[in-house]
Amino acid sequence: MTPAALRSARVLAGMALDVVLPPRCLACGAIVQQPGTLCGACWRELTFLTEPMCARCGFPFEVAPAGEPLCGACIARPPAFAHARAALTYDTGSRGLVTAFKHADRTDAAPAFAAWMTRVLGDLPRPGVIVPVPLHRRRLLRRRYNQAALLARELSRRLGVPAVPDALVRRRDTASQGTL
Repeated sequence: MTPAALRSARVLAGMALDVVLPPRCLACGAIVQQPGTLCGACWRELTFLTEPMCARCGFPFEVAPAGEPLCGACIARPPAFAHARAALTYDTGSRGLVTAFKHADRTDAAPAFAAWMTRVLGDLPRPGVIVPVPLHRRRLLRRRYNQAALLARELSRRLGVPAVPDALVRRRDTASQGTL
C-alpha cells in the first residue's frame, strides 16, 4: 500500500471511529470536534497564566511592574532555578483535569497539557533536555504510569528536545500532594 493510500485509510478509519465513539471533552465528556480538547464551557472555566508575571517564577501580576518584573518572594529569596512557568491556575476549573490525568488513567490529556505548557514558555530559552520527576516505585505500581514522563514525551516531541524519563530515581516514598 502506498503512503498516500495509508494516510487515506487512516483518515477514513478515524472518521468511522468518530461516528461510533465521538471525541469527548477532556473535562465533562461532552462531544467535541477533536479528541484531546475541551468544550467551550469547560474551556471558559480554565484560568491560563499569561503576562504580566514574575520573570523568574512565573507568579502572575495584576499590573506589570516597572523595571525587572520580579515578585517579592524572588527578590527576598532568589530561587536556585532561572525560570519556572505554569500553564494554568490550579483551581476548580483545572483540578478535575489534573487529578483525572494523575489518578484516573486519563492519559489522553497529555497532548493538550503539553500544548498549553509549550505556549506558556514563550520566549524563554529552550531546555537542552527534559527530565521528568519520577514516581516512587510503589506509587508507580498503584498508578501504572508516570504522568510526568508522559508529559515529558509530549513536550519532547513539540519542542524537539530529547526527554530522558529514567535519568532520576525517587528513593523516598513521599506523601501525596493531592490534599495540599
